[in-house]
Amino acid sequence: QLIDRALVEFDTQRKRPKHIQVPIKVLEAGAPPNISVGGPHGRPELSVRGAQDLASRLSSAKYPLVVFGGGVVNGYPGLDDEKLTDMVTTFLQRSEAATFQTYAGRGLVSSQYQLNFGSNLARPASEGVFARADFVLAVGTELAEVDLWRKNLGQSCSLARIDTDPQVLVDHHNAHISVIGEAERILPVISEFLKDAKSGSNWSPEDVAAFRTKARAETDAECPGIVPICDALRASLPDNTMIYSDMTQFAYVAKEVWDMERPGHWHHPYGFGTLGYALPAAIGGAVARKQFEQPTLAIAGDYGFQYTLQELAVAVELGLSLPILIWDNDGLGEIADSMVRAQIAPNAVTARNPDFLKLADAYGAHGVEPSSLEELCAVTTAALSAGGPTLIRMTAALTR
Repeated sequence: QLIDRALVEFDTQRKRPKHIQVPIKVLEAGAPPNISVGGPHGRPELSVRGAQDLASRLSSAKYPLVVFGGGVVNGYPGLDDEKLTDMVTTFLQRSEAATFQTYAGRGLVSSQYQLNFGSNLARPASEGVFARADFVLAVGTELAEVDLWRKNLGQSCSLARIDTDPQVLVDHHNAHISVIGEAERILPVISEFLKDAKSGSNWSPEDVAAFRTKARAETDAECPGIVPICDALRASLPDNTMIYSDMTQFAYVAKEVWDMERPGHWHHPYGFGTLGYALPAAIGGAVARKQFEQPTLAIAGDYGFQYTLQELAVAVELGLSLPILIWDNDGLGEIADSMVRAQIAPNAVTARNPDFLKLADAYGAHGVEPSSLEELCAVTTAALSAGGPTLIRMTAALTR
């Protein structure tokens, strides 16, 4: 019955893991015959009237703004990457809306869309953008603390939300319009009503570009040396590279400046901030993608890598062509910076790191420390077909 309940909830509620714990005595006991609960159990669809209302609000707004989250990426497995991005692009073009994406929603909107503010929700200046909006639609996102790093978006206009989780629709953001359902089913319906509507958006591509330029400069100033490395790697890696990152300043910068052209290809421990996530997660991804000859990459910090470095042995045993980029800044750089900002003397944030290249050799992996951006790109690309893992140590000296 519990398994049946879980399957019904998969069909009718937000897709989340289910945990069923069975005591040994129950496992040893006899079980009654199973009685099927029947099915399938579909989710509610958006009414025609509701779709028309949202389309009307979007088309009549002068500054419509749409936020896309990770729920749009992971909510419905029936759409491949291209169809998903085409659906989102069509919706935006017809509504002429500007857009932000959460970190988990990166790749849903092309960097070529001129009204794309990117994944810069956490930038303080984004609050001013929302203050200009006269209608905001949030799709498939909790608008969580780690998305915004402030309590609210900053809008004074109506907020509409589309989500599969009822709890999201009644949270402190106080949505004026709440629609429960899957974005992949609802957005095309709204988009059809927008097709013949006369939109009058006043968003300026020049203003959006200026915002992004400023945000990029702020990020570069906060963590010097990382932005050029991100640019170089992004240009050299195959478009379908799946990336797994750890809690490290390199990933924090990359999440803002590294545009993704397809969704669901950058995985990061949003929320819990799990140190040591990148390596074992990337190994799992590399195993799954190996049969399709699709590239996988891991990014970790010098401190976080040491939480699960023993998994390097698994990557060696499996012969995974996995580049493992280590951003080595001799400790917990982000925490040290936050202490300085809070006028606290940095404490317990400087690490006594091992020799990472010797460590790689000890496990039977390749190890390299490039001395230039060109060499970094070359060794990373070569590592995608090396027949085993390659540990690549990076420091800020790469851009000097």
